Amino acid sequence: MKGVAWLLIALLTVGAIIGILLGAAEATTALYAAGGLLVAVAMASRVPTAADRRWLPNAIIAAYIVKLFASTTRWAVLEFVYNGSGDATGYHGAGNTLVSLWRNFEVPDMEVGTKFLDGATAFLYIPHVPTFLGGFFLFATIAFVGQVLLYAAFRLGDRSGRLQWYAAGVLFLPTIVYWPSSIGKEALMFLFLGLASYGAAGLVRDHKMKWILIFVLGIAGAAAIRPHVALLLVGSLAVAMVFRKRPSGEAFSFKRLIAIGAIGIVLVAIVSVAAAKFGIDTSSGLSTTSGIGRVIDDVEVNTSGGGSGTEGKIISNPLEFPGGLVKVLFRPFPTEASTPQVLASSLEGMLLMGLLLWRLVPMVKNARRIRRYPYILYTFVFTIGFVIAFSSFNNFGLLARQRSQVMPFLLAVIIALGWPIPDDADSDTRDSFSHDRSVRQF
Repeated sequence: MKGVAWLLIALLTVGAIIGILLGAAEATTALYAAGGLLVAVAMASRVPTAADRRWLPNAIIAAYIVKLFASTTRWAVLEFVYNGSGDATGYHGAGNTLVSLWRNFEVPDMEVGTKFLDGATAFLYIPHVPTFLGGFFLFATIAFVGQVLLYAAFRLGDRSGRLQWYAAGVLFLPTIVYWPSSIGKEALMFLFLGLASYGAAGLVRDHKMKWILIFVLGIAGAAAIRPHVALLLVGSLAVAMVFRKRPSGEAFSFKRLIAIGAIGIVLVAIVSVAAAKFGIDTSSGLSTTSGIGRVIDDVEVNTSGGGSGTEGKIISNPLEFPGGLVKVLFRPFPTEASTPQVLASSLEGMLLMGLLLWRLVPMVKNARRIRRYPYILYTFVFTIGFVIAFSSFNNFGLLARQRSQVMPFLLAVIIALGWPIPDDADSDTRDSFSHDRSVRQF
């Protein structure tokens, strides 16, 4: 592997950036970038198959360098365009304040949502409190680990063979690279999305306990930040587990029954967490009168202001789905963009919408076979659920940031179903793309 050469080039690049922006006094910031590069090299060295080793290690290291540039850009926009006014500033400040509690073996208030991020940031700062930009690099590295895990999940669950295509998307798509690269919820959510999806991809294959543990770890982290997204993950896996087509000759599996039961327990737990977070009364069932309708109304009102505001409401029937899908995944259109960031997002959205429309016919044809690929079914259900849940958001700026969470799933669906599926991919061998068990896995 040419990782050492890549690492040297990257270190020189990062050193130049730090020197130009901040000067030599901020050497610790460069150390955080160098530490992240070492993490990227470590992941690249664990590529399990010979076919992947020909290209994936260099792709991982190159993607991390791009991630550092994106993180630096996010920091610069916050510092020089918004004068330091943003969520990342608040989380960094809370980390500085609360780290003393952790160091004294006291646990700060870790209530679901923002307070959890405050406490988690302080926990990450226990060994050393970084500079503001160093904190950006730390969180960008955490998000990047999630990106690599999402690729590993696709490799486990896909049989189309288009692994390089998916890697290009999940490692380099601007929305995925840019938004989860600062101190904030998106970065940690990407780690937990990656963990949950990696566990899900393994769980739909062989139902081993290790996959349940990985999935639950990812779900627990996601639920502590955004329980509604965690609920979508659990529900998507439940659908994939129940409706996956069982290969011919596969006997009834008690492991599968246990796995479905475990998912059901997690689902109930996440519903309780989400209900508590949003003040929904579940004692009489989940109806609009239990508080869900109020929450949706609040989201629609609270996200409709500002220069990037739009109109709309949550999808309530199938006829409204196309419009909601366009709003959540692809808008704003370039004519609706109000800032350079939103304009860049709109151009990417147009490209993705064009890709979806271009491959829509083969996707529809291949959809009848989706039960044979339960991980792709999982990503499909999550994408549909995400569109419905976030169709209540009426601010393009918020949507541009939030949709980074669904992009890896949308890409998986398009890439897996948008081109002809090889005939041997429909074989009953569950390990079409399995690895030699003697080779290390991600």
